[in-house]
Amino acid sequence: MPRQRRKLSESGIHHVMMRGVNRCAIFLEEADYRRFLEVLSVAVRLSGCHVLAYCLMPNHVHLVLRTGEEQIGQVIKRVGVRYVGWFNLKYSRVGHLFQDRFRSEPVDSDAYLLVLLRYVWNNPVEAGIVGRAEDYPWSSRRHWELVRCVVDHAELERLIPADELNELGAEPSLSLGPRHRSGRRPRIADDDAQLLLVRVCGAADMHEFARLAAPAQRRAIRELFDRSVSYRQLAHLTGLSVTQVRRMQIAGQD
Repeated sequence: MPRQRRKLSESGIHHVMMRGVNRCAIFLEEADYRRFLEVLSVAVRLSGCHVLAYCLMPNHVHLVLRTGEEQIGQVIKRVGVRYVGWFNLKYSRVGHLFQDRFRSEPVDSDAYLLVLLRYVWNNPVEAGIVGRAEDYPWSSRRHWELVRCVVDHAELERLIPADELNELGAEPSLSLGPRHRSGRRPRIADDDAQLLLVRVCGAADMHEFARLAAPAQRRAIRELFDRSVSYRQLAHLTGLSVTQVRRMQIAGQD
């Protein structure tokens, strides 16, 4: 079965996720994170691309990029080839490090860009690595000299005013505090969940969701659940019962 053509963003902005093959670690020590950022910096300079946000997790990477002359696939190829070559040489390994096909989603509205930034920055909190997003050193939520070399803050602030970015960074969803430490799943706001539903499967409401094929419904439920949309929120968005949502989420793991 041929691969589906990758959707191109009219705005040029893409959310990219690169995951380690078989979910293996792609960063083993601090120097590896630094090297990836160096490689990313070179790649975006050569391609005319702008980095708006990033989060480097132990076994996957989130990037929010605005492409220039080169398409997103070429930009990520530059990053992957350079980093994997260095990583394999350092650790005396051979073969793939990243899954063959990276995931990318077009970002075509300011509203979704805000949702996306919150989601990307909050990844380490959801994973239980830190209690606050700003405490994670390998995310653009943390402002230090190396970040300023990689992220195009001027381009980001051209899209979203600085005061809105500051408010975004101060929102409770980025700092789960006691609820995070107690082991409960983090959750996102209902409005954000609605935007994610549109982005993931194109359904704007429960009626459009009902018209989707069953496999597409299961995939959407699974992906939204993975992004911290609760069973209750999923039931409200899709018109299904909580029990139906739970069953579809479990079935979507197969």
